[in-house]
Amino acid sequence: MIKYLLYFLFFSFLFTSCNSSSEDDYFDKLNKKINTSLAARKEDRHVIIKRFYNEELQKYNEDKKQLYLISSKYVNVLYFADKRNEQIPLVYELLRLSDGKYNYVSITCNYNLATQFETSSPDWSMRHINEAIELNEKVGNKYYLPHLYHFKGRLLYNKADYPNALVFFKKALNTYNKKKELLYIASMHNNFGMCYAKMGKLNLAISETNKAIQILTQKNILNNEQRVFVYYMKGSLAQYYLELKKYDISEKLFLEKWSFSFKNGNNRMALFAAKDILNIYDITGKRSDEDEIIESLKIIEPKLEKVEDKIILTKLIKDYYLRNDNFKDFKGISMKLADLNDEQDHLSQKALSETVDAIDSYIIKEINKDKEDQKKQNVFLIFFIFLISAVFTGCIIILRMRKKKKEELTEKEKIIFETSKEILEKDLQLQKEKVKNLHLNLNLKTETQRAFLENLKKIKKTKNIEPEEILRDLQFKINNLIQLDKKDIELINESSLENKLFMDNLSERFPVLTQQELKLCVYFKLNLSGKEIALLEKFTVGSIRVYKAKIKSKIGLPKEEDLSEFLNTI
Repeated sequence: MIKYLLYFLFFSFLFTSCNSSSEDDYFDKLNKKINTSLAARKEDRHVIIKRFYNEELQKYNEDKKQLYLISSKYVNVLYFADKRNEQIPLVYELLRLSDGKYNYVSITCNYNLATQFETSSPDWSMRHINEAIELNEKVGNKYYLPHLYHFKGRLLYNKADYPNALVFFKKALNTYNKKKELLYIASMHNNFGMCYAKMGKLNLAISETNKAIQILTQKNILNNEQRVFVYYMKGSLAQYYLELKKYDISEKLFLEKWSFSFKNGNNRMALFAAKDILNIYDITGKRSDEDEIIESLKIIEPKLEKVEDKIILTKLIKDYYLRNDNFKDFKGISMKLADLNDEQDHLSQKALSETVDAIDSYIIKEINKDKEDQKKQNVFLIFFIFLISAVFTGCIIILRMRKKKKEELTEKEKIIFETSKEILEKDLQLQKEKVKNLHLNLNLKTETQRAFLENLKKIKKTKNIEPEEILRDLQFKINNLIQLDKKDIELINESSLENKLFMDNLSERFPVLTQQELKLCVYFKLNLSGKEIALLEKFTVGSIRVYKAKIKSKIGLPKEEDLSEFLNTI
């Protein structure tokens, strides 16, 4: 019973594990379908995601399967990708609903939250990325594993833990597909360069960054994303040359980055390239392209989305006005900068408050969830204890029943044994009586024969005797002998079936014995003397002794052991 229960639990776990893996793949395929549709750009992003959301919700309404409820919530999270404050509560809600049942959902949610808290709460971000990595490593190199390693490396880099950042960047490099994910491969080498630069190993940093640029530029045709990343890495390379005080090379690379990003519409990238160029101008005193750069900043300023970027841009223009004694515009830009700083402070406080609220909300939900889980565990524990008690009680009952049956069987066997013993004892007593009677008859027969012989001798010696009287006496003795023989035959016939069974058993054990020897063993078993057997079988006493010796030899019985006692054990 317990064995079958264990089999059931094992196969249930196996089925659940396989089922969970299949459902994880469902989410992965859904995500790839959404990304493919978004990459095609035939419709607005929100329209595409809304359509997928409605499809998953319809599946849930038709089947009432939790998988589709979770998948609809998952798509809904993607819908609010550009609205951080609205997305975070949805991600936590999705985590709560999933409750660890779907690895893919747990990995994705933790990865999402790690990116959300990267700036505002790095420790909270690290907690979520560690959870995502632990879950993803259990299912192997699939889903987001290399990206998770990459992101953790970035968090460690931000914490100035450069040696460990290198470890995770290398893990990511070894996990990415070397043929299909060239952009990420190049990115890891660029990250190596960033770490080496922070560790003071600038030559290694330049070498790794050049390797990263070469990985992408060796392709004949680059897409826009790859070209943007090439110029981004040229900016990193320019920074390393700047630290080596090779200003001409650094300026040239920063100008390439600025020119490309400005023309390509990468406004934030153009802003930081302009900032780096103006920094070189401050060091060298050379300001050949300053006016053009400032004009480009004025063009991209309205296109910038983040207030912090606008602050950087405004500071650059303010410093430019100050250097050129343009106090009129300097005053206006200073007031604008003050407003931007106030706005940034407000946004930072708001973001911090929302982050704290989100974390507090999550913690409260986790506490409530822990309480619910504890209740479930208590219920399960009670059920488990009840189940164990029931199994234990059942085992005790079964063991007691078995013991009782065994005792009853033993009692019956004892009664049968006692009855059999009693029957055998009576039978043995009967056999003894028969043997005793046989001995008595044989003795009477012997005495009668002896008297008969004596009478014959008298007749021979005596001449004057009446023959009639002698004949009458002889006839009487002969009749006595006949009667004794009849009794012997009756005794022998009564034991014939038992003797036959005995002879069969003896023959089976000792097949070398002849039929005559088996027959003599019957007499030896009765402990008859040689004379008595000779009278019954018409053998001489000497022949009986020879037969007895041969039988003992054939059955391997030592000379000193009694044959009669041995035969009575069979």
